[in-house]
Amino acid sequence: MLLYDGRCRFCRFAARTVVRLDREQRLAFLPLDDPEGMTLLAGLSDDERTGSIHLVEPGGARYARGAALARLIRHLGVPAPFGLLGLAYEPVARNRGRFGRRVPDGGAPRRYP
Repeated sequence: MLLYDGRCRFCRFAARTVVRLDREQRLAFLPLDDPEGMTLLAGLSDDERTGSIHLVEPGGARYARGAALARLIRHLGVPAPFGLLGLAYEPVARNRGRFGRRVPDGGAPRRYP
């Protein structure tokens, strides 16, 4: 399950990209402010919850930030330098507003059983 900031234009773009890459539809997607998403991230402060993407695996393990991105790419089976992607997360996240102005706008994907 990928949880992302549905109010962030860049985050919605990234989530839509992941939807396209997930051809086998193995992943679920929810915006962070979705009631189901809030339940999955119970126990986190608002800053922890909204400060990054989160990946919740079927066993309940939760990952955030670069670790979530690296695990997400592995789940998708995309050949990529996982460690470098994890490191790239922070500078991109800090500038997501600027990047958001450069990507197409669109809806926030939601795929949840």
